[in-house]
Amino acid sequence: MPYNKYTRGAENKRLDEINTHCPIVVFVIDLQNEDEVVYQTELDYANYADRKRLGRLTFWAVMNGHSVETMSKADSEPPFVGG
Repeated sequence: MPYNKYTRGAENKRLDEINTHCPIVVFVIDLQNEDEVVYQTELDYANYADRKRLGRLTFWAVMNGHSVETMSKADSEPPFVGG
């Protein structure tokens, strides 16, 4: 996946093609316990049910002293992370 530096409004750009597969990794982080990752799961952001699940995880997290971090599955593997 090519690296693109963020510019304001980039998220509003029309997609070149329909998104049919977008694997992501989701981390739920306990902000009261040294930013410990307390839950990790893989979702497909192109899938409606998975986006709904991410929304529920995020709502729970922000209401309970946690945060949510998402990244592409490819970026969550070495050499990008821990490798």
